[in-house]
Amino acid sequence: MSSLPSLGQLKLLDPSRVRVVDARLDELDVEIDGRLYRGVRPKRPFPFSHPQIVILYSGDEELGILRDYRRLDPKSRELLEQVLRVIYFMPRIRKVLSIRSVEGKYEWRVLTDKGELTFQTWGRCVRVLHDGRLVVRDIYSRAYLVEEPEKLDSRSRLYLSMMI
Repeated sequence: MSSLPSLGQLKLLDPSRVRVVDARLDELDVEIDGRLYRGVRPKRPFPFSHPQIVILYSGDEELGILRDYRRLDPKSRELLEQVLRVIYFMPRIRKVLSIRSVEGKYEWRVLTDKGELTFQTWGRCVRVLHDGRLVVRDIYSRAYLVEEPEKLDSRSRLYLSMMI
């Protein structure tokens, strides 16, 4: 028997009844149906395939699921997106400068939208998403996104193909 909750147990939140009051580095103060919750942490259960879905947590308690946070009022949406950008900071790889083997790991030197970065990975660490984008995970589980791999230079595409 499955331990997954049935659809009836999921608490779907109506975006019109949710208001984000304040945002700090990685948490929010949220009002749901007139009740204020402080220190709320948003999480994306599917950050790559369905980034619009957000689950709100207060401590260990799940407050509910926003099926599309983009339907929140503009101020709430802006505050939530500020926190999501911190939590899901993901540099976008524009060019792979080099990949070399170092003590059983791979050391990547890349050019991203945040500047030049160096990070390490284990083995085949590139995941192909359903829409063709690529996600590279380093040894600390940080993610790096390649939005349009087909538009990269030939050397970058070659490096990536070796790591898929």
